Amino acid sequence: MCVMSLRQSMTDAATFVQAETPVDTSDILRQAVSMKLRAAGWSDRGLVRENNEDAFGMIGQEVRRGTRPCYVVCDGLGGARAGEVASRTAVAAFLDAWRSADPAAGTAESLAAAAQSANAAVYQLSLTARSLEGMGTTLVALAPHGGRAYVCNVGDSRCYRVHQGTLALLTQDHTLAAEMVREGLLGATEAAASCWRNTLTRVVGMQVREAADVTSHPIEAGDRFLLCSDGVWSAVREAQVLSTLLACSLDDAARRLVELANEAGGADNATALVLGVATEDVQAAD
Repeated sequence: MCVMSLRQSMTDAATFVQAETPVDTSDILRQAVSMKLRAAGWSDRGLVRENNEDAFGMIGQEVRRGTRPCYVVCDGLGGARAGEVASRTAVAAFLDAWRSADPAAGTAESLAAAAQSANAAVYQLSLTARSLEGMGTTLVALAPHGGRAYVCNVGDSRCYRVHQGTLALLTQDHTLAAEMVREGLLGATEAAASCWRNTLTRVVGMQVREAADVTSHPIEAGDRFLLCSDGVWSAVREAQVLSTLLACSLDDAARRLVELANEAGGADNATALVLGVATEDVQAAD
């Protein structure tokens, strides 16, 4: 079976550069973020799916004076190509809302508002054509501010932090199995094998409004963050995730994590957006 790699890179907010074969865009990615936080991303359709329904995007500090940096990954779902439409629509709407947010507004509030803008955009578009009915997407985003990493998520795309050699999961999955674990109805091992592990309880774009979790976490020089779709975290062991993030450059880490997902069978689209924190201090907190 011929495997097509699809690399997505960002030169500005939500402008996608796509190719049938990989294109080296590491320089573009380096220029698209500030010196305080660098990022690199890689996305591939995997070995089974015909289309890549994942999407990612970023805004760097230098894009426009006063614009706060933000990074987002979405994993679409729906019939035919509706998943692709949902994820790309969500990324574009999320970053447009973030770019136009009041700089005086709190970071957590701005993230929640951007998630709702993404939800509204996907939902409204789903009403315009029968082929788009029922489409939706997960969403995970990170915005650094005031010595904190603000993380927003809906669905089961995840955010991890590596700090002093330790990997920590910063998000909670919105799946039926995960909800049952939190309620004490299932153990973690049972949940991993449960038929409910892929049943989402929150999805961007399937109803008029959808709740998003927003949390904040310390951010320090030397930290690395990973935003990824379930095609990565469900296929790649956490030990492999940690060793890859510690040993590789940002560009190599993003690509290697997706390669590891494909080596594990490539059953799903896989996207990894890796962020590295430089030594410069961040601005004052909200």
